[in-house]
Amino acid sequence: MMSTVMKPDEIRDSLQSSPQSYSSPSTVGAIPDAKKPGDIIEQLTDLDCGFQCLLDKVKEDMQAAKDASFFLKKRAAIEEEYGKQMIKLSQTISETFDKSHPRSGTYGDAWISMLKVHETIGEQRIKFAGNITEVADDLQLLYKDTERGRKQVKDAGGKHEKMLGDADTTLEKIKQKYELQSEDWERAILQKNNDPLHVPKKGLFKNTKTQAQLNRMEEEARYKATMADKHYRQQLQTTNQSRQEYFQVHLPKILAELKAVGDECCVALRYQLARYSYIYEEALAADGIALDNDDGLGLRSLTEKIDKDADLIQYINSYQGRSGRLQKNDIEYKEYSMSISTMNAPNPNPNPVFGVDLNTLMTRDQQEVPWILRKCAEAVETYGLNVVGIYRLSGTNSQIQKLKAAFDRDCVGVNLNSEEYISDINNITSVLKLWFRELPDPLFPSNAYQHFLNAAKIEDDNMRVLGLHTVINDLPDAHYATLKFLMCHLDKIQKHQRYNKMGASNLATIFGMTLMGNEPGGGVSGNLHPMVNQDNQRFTETQWQVKVVQTILENYALIFETEQ
Repeated sequence: MMSTVMKPDEIRDSLQSSPQSYSSPSTVGAIPDAKKPGDIIEQLTDLDCGFQCLLDKVKEDMQAAKDASFFLKKRAAIEEEYGKQMIKLSQTISETFDKSHPRSGTYGDAWISMLKVHETIGEQRIKFAGNITEVADDLQLLYKDTERGRKQVKDAGGKHEKMLGDADTTLEKIKQKYELQSEDWERAILQKNNDPLHVPKKGLFKNTKTQAQLNRMEEEARYKATMADKHYRQQLQTTNQSRQEYFQVHLPKILAELKAVGDECCVALRYQLARYSYIYEEALAADGIALDNDDGLGLRSLTEKIDKDADLIQYINSYQGRSGRLQKNDIEYKEYSMSISTMNAPNPNPNPVFGVDLNTLMTRDQQEVPWILRKCAEAVETYGLNVVGIYRLSGTNSQIQKLKAAFDRDCVGVNLNSEEYISDINNITSVLKLWFRELPDPLFPSNAYQHFLNAAKIEDDNMRVLGLHTVINDLPDAHYATLKFLMCHLDKIQKHQRYNKMGASNLATIFGMTLMGNEPGGGVSGNLHPMVNQDNQRFTETQWQVKVVQTILENYALIFETEQ
């Protein structure tokens, strides 16, 4: 069972309330000393090398922070590389599987979901690596701050130690002078009193001084000894006073400041390690949720969803619509296919549907939703919901042009249920996309184009949906009704993405430029070549066009307030 750890904020508050109760990493496992901070300072003051002892201890704590920072930096690099490789592997295998197994059934669903789990784990590992890096950076800053604080206290302590040493040295010199003068005085007294040990022998160094000279020499020696004694006593008092100030005031203060630097390093180090522990446990918990959760998306739950019999039946059913199969029914009549040039000849029909404005179609046909959209959507929903790549794959150009001409001749009379049309559903989807592209004013009107792009650029998801909802509500009736019908249709497509592999993102990529037009909205600026600038702007706006369609499609029920 995973151990419980406090959150970093809780640990920080606990450490700040009683920092002295925590030891540095160098003393982990030892029995903590019950002495108060004042007792520790007194003990260090009494110790001959107390200041150096504490300097070494703080240096050791600094090194512990530096070692931890180095370890976490390396750990973050490993985790980041692991996450990137996991994401890359999962995405590569997923794309390869989609291309190789278009009719994969329950196994394909489970396998793709399992790869998604691994991709999620990779993303979580990259996030984990970023969090570890933050802790490592904070520990590096802690090391530098502690080093700077230690140096400041060390310099101040060295200054006071030097002053104390200078005072001791001066005292020693004056003491030596005092002793030398006292010896000279003592020798003069003995010579004055004819001490046999200090009276020069007869001969070459025979004492020739008179008693008056000896008396004068003794007086001079006594005066010098007296002055030396006075200087010695004064310096002794000054030195002792300096020593008292050093040991009673300066040294305790310096030790207290140095201990504060060390305490801050130890407390912060323990906080950062606890923070790292919490981040680590969060990452492990996130991996655990990705592997096994109540939604049934864990690896074991996903494997249990594989049904070989259902996969076989689905695979067999997918062959029913394939061309080249044995025809058991009677051969049907096939109409002669005219050439493209013939079909593109001027249309005598007074009621075409291609290249006609939506408002005009609604007024003319008395239909909110154009007939061509209704017919194509119904055919796709009947025959194409499970076709892989629906709307992404194109049909045959000759058949597309033939179907376009048929809609322009008699839109209401076109029968899309005939074998001619349903044999390749991609012809129908291509005609529908062509009709949208040839609208004089796109489904998303030109005068509202910038409003849609501005709404798509809103970062907050809820506010972006609300912005698009507002712009859509201001659309003309014909555009609003057509957009609502189309999004309802595409919503049905994406609900079958398990089979057709067409989610909201794929559909938005296909319909973004089709529904909004492809002309850039801004002008040329800067020193770039106009064509280069225009290409860059078109590419950027295409991304926002896709964002508009994807957001509407993902929030279809909310934007159009459909009945649930």
